Amino acid sequence: MLVVDDNPELTALVGAYLGRLDDVSVLTETDPQAALAQLDETVDCVVCDYEMPEMDGVDVLEAVRERYPDLPFILFTVANEYAVAERARERGAEFVRKGPAADGFEQLTETVERKLGD
Repeated sequence: MLVVDDNPELTALVGAYLGRLDDVSVLTETDPQAALAQLDETVDCVVCDYEMPEMDGVDVLEAVRERYPDLPFILFTVANEYAVAERARERGAEFVRKGPAADGFEQLTETVERKLGD
């Protein structure tokens, strides 16, 4: 699994949280371009923030789709815009809102487990 978020603390937190899942190895990256460079067939899922400086999460999603059209992709963001969620879903990605406390992490974990079980 590859976790991409420009906030290093949040990236580490998401990585640690998802690393507790059985049989999941987590790579983390704060730079979307560097994350795309790490993308290979060993990555079984991408969890990505939306609001980042050089590329937004949908840009990352589109770059992933060019190489791995069926790779599970989850946009995990505070952005509460219907248009962002719709753009992600149109490209086959899930949209999970970062919520207060652990609620968003629980929803993210459930989504990851479901996508990896598919």
